[in-house]
Amino acid sequence: MRVTIVAANQEHKPDPVVPLGAALVAGAARHAGHDVHFYDACFAASRWPDELAQHLHSFDPQVVGLSLRNVDDVAWPRAFSYLDHYRAVARVIRQAAPRAKLIIGGSAFSLFPDEFLTELGGDFGIAGEGEQAFPNLLAELEQARSPARITYAPPLETPNSEVQPALDLLDLDQYYRRGGALNVQTRRGCPFLCSYCTYPMLEGGSSRPAAIARVVDSLQHLHEERGFDHFFIVDNTFNAPPAHALAVCDELKRRHLQLRWSAYVTPAGLTREVVQAMAQAGCTSVDLGTDAASEATLAGLKKSFSQAEIARACEWLHEARIRFSHSLILGGPGETPATLEETRAFVNATRPAAVIAMLGVRVYPGTALAASAQSGGMLDGQRIGLQPLFYISDEVRDHLEAFARQTRNDFPFWYFPGLEGNRWQRFWQRQRAHGVRGPLWAIMPDASQNLSTQP
Repeated sequence: MRVTIVAANQEHKPDPVVPLGAALVAGAARHAGHDVHFYDACFAASRWPDELAQHLHSFDPQVVGLSLRNVDDVAWPRAFSYLDHYRAVARVIRQAAPRAKLIIGGSAFSLFPDEFLTELGGDFGIAGEGEQAFPNLLAELEQARSPARITYAPPLETPNSEVQPALDLLDLDQYYRRGGALNVQTRRGCPFLCSYCTYPMLEGGSSRPAAIARVVDSLQHLHEERGFDHFFIVDNTFNAPPAHALAVCDELKRRHLQLRWSAYVTPAGLTREVVQAMAQAGCTSVDLGTDAASEATLAGLKKSFSQAEIARACEWLHEARIRFSHSLILGGPGETPATLEETRAFVNATRPAAVIAMLGVRVYPGTALAASAQSGGMLDGQRIGLQPLFYISDEVRDHLEAFARQTRNDFPFWYFPGLEGNRWQRFWQRQRAHGVRGPLWAIMPDASQNLSTQP
């Protein structure tokens, strides 16, 4: 069958992100023998409607797979929903390819499958991992069967190692130039039970490693053939389980590739051995998934570590000369004015390169937070759906934004996405244009001193 995969994401804050999931589905469809084209809207700006329509007219696909990455930007108090953009993309697909079956998937769709299928007028949808479910659905359509309207695909216990993301269909040079790194995934699944998090629903609750040699083969190829030497490991928590992290590091060290990379790391179960192995394998920075730094708010978010473990993790990272940022969620269950002050003081004492702090907790269906908020009447009758809905502790609701603004003024290495708008965007783009690689938060303390001088 003639198949077009459409990656609808156009978000560039702070960086454009390679659509690995959509590329993997494209690779799976191609592996199954289909003629697969790819349209990526990421760099098309306002040109995407004409470009997409032209592509569909010329290729005349029988099936269009529409990939939805995020529901919204989760940035309270200025949260921005992508629903209108997705509606516009679906409308162009319907107009330009009226005979094609529209199949919708992606992580955003997986969280709200019924709502998105209705809103976008899709024929079919896949909630969950699509690399097996999408080719199976194509086979049913080829055989003129009547598939289920929504396929609920469970996590694959043993993903097909022969199916790789169709990265050749993407403009990797532009992603690398404008994003500062290329993304890679070494495993799926999340064993933790954080009250707000959707990863266990999207990827399953057990760790499922990829074939490490094949992952590093891909990195080596991209490095030697394309000159890419900065990568970001997008595993939800790279260091869990530790044995897998050590195996990845060992393979990178064995090949002497001289790559530089970053990753998401949790303080839970982190050891000095893993931190040292990461540094020796080329890791230069990590995004530490701290979320909270008061024992009360750690408990409220059901985190699997303590203040003491955060402190030890930071000491080991400093020791290994790995720069780190703290990712925080302020205003969650158990948050009070006292815990906000405690968190700020504790986090600053760890001497991070940056702090990325979200305000409020985006509520998603199926999470423990959603269940407790609904049963406790904390959502004031509001419906959990496509429009952004945030949990904010009653004790800090009235002054959370003021606390954030004061913190930002006093400590310029604290960054609040919900308050910034596009204030940093032009500066970031200039840094990338001048060849800056790695996470942008690593240069933010210096940037904040000079931002006012930018023309």
